[in-house]
Amino acid sequence: MQCEQVTPKSYPVNLIDKDWSERKLYFWSPAKSFPAMIHDMEVKEDDVWIVTNPKCGTTWMQELAWLLLNDCDFEAALSKDLELRSPFLEFDFMVNSDEQTALERVEELPSPRLIKSHLPLPLLPRQLWEKKAKVIYVFRNPKDAWVSGYYHGVTIGYNYGKTLEQFFDECLEQESDRRYIIEHAAEFYQLRNEPWFYYTSFERMKCNLRAVVEDLCKFLDKTVTEQQMERLLKHLSFEEMKKNPTTNHLWESTQIKLENGGKEVHNFVRKGKVNGYKDDLTPKQIEKADNFIAERLLLNQVTLEELLLVDKL
Repeated sequence: MQCEQVTPKSYPVNLIDKDWSERKLYFWSPAKSFPAMIHDMEVKEDDVWIVTNPKCGTTWMQELAWLLLNDCDFEAALSKDLELRSPFLEFDFMVNSDEQTALERVEELPSPRLIKSHLPLPLLPRQLWEKKAKVIYVFRNPKDAWVSGYYHGVTIGYNYGKTLEQFFDECLEQESDRRYIIEHAAEFYQLRNEPWFYYTSFERMKCNLRAVVEDLCKFLDKTVTEQQMERLLKHLSFEEMKKNPTTNHLWESTQIKLENGGKEVHNFVRKGKVNGYKDDLTPKQIEKADNFIAERLLLNQVTLEELLLVDKL
């Protein structure tokens, strides 16, 4: 997909310690005035936002958060696609490029709204950091996220006919949002101690999902019984998520109409492994990715262990 560099109307200068002058930001092309529309959109005080880089456990966290916000109504969750219960902020514009309707599904959603976005901090609504609505952030090892993104892109169509090696080279070398995966996470990581912000990782969810559920209950002011907890853990297991049609983005796939879409299909919930990239990447690709990640980590004065919450695994 083609991206173009954009400049937001303002930066969250009073939120984190950051020199924004060198930060490169990208949006799908043609971006038109949609980034400005997002910047100015109304945020409700009871909104809950889930923000991630793509393929970092977003869907997993969405399903968990939606169930907690809706009193563990599993029947409702199983009867309606997740994308319709918790819309993806950028999706409609990405598919249709229509500014007039791009935010309709988000704006029409009843409160409390659970909204998903992959946008970096400066491109999110200004009111988000002014009103301090609740934000949940999930990070994942970039190598796993990129591999998962490759296979998803093959299914959708925009990676069809492209090798994993070609895709990885694009991630590391081409100017796009994928190249700034560490910046995306490091900026949110600075907010981890704010009372309106919850930061976690895919790896921590895999290691101790119960602890993450307990954390989120406190964060969202919700309680669950032990019976509900057991059902949550089963419902959110890899095996259940993989066979659940409402969490495999089947609705979204009907909206994206690319020429090569569906010619090669990989399940949206594909492997769900920590360090699964080792099954797909060559030692040379891993070394190249590690060097790139190390460089970005150094520039952002953070370690991968910190971003992955290794001390909590």
